[in-house]
Amino acid sequence: MRDYALTRALSLGDAGSGFSIARWFRNRVARRSIARLEAFDDHMLRDIGVAREDIAWAAGLPLTVNAALALEERSFRKSSQRR
Repeated sequence: MRDYALTRALSLGDAGSGFSIARWFRNRVARRSIARLEAFDDHMLRDIGVAREDIAWAAGLPLTVNAALALEERSFRKSSQRR
């Protein structure tokens, strides 16, 4: 899973500690996508494997973190623990 997350971050340009406007903008767009998930009902969220508390957690992350990638990784980890 760590290799997948690192490869995904590298392909999106999110790896590394340097600040860039493009990275900040991408993270801001990802945060808006996360905010749209709050409008979904619990059944739809369960279908896509996300819980409301995960959305709140992702929304609280700093803008230096891509919240969509973090949420995806967290829900993947939770789903693999259930198996």
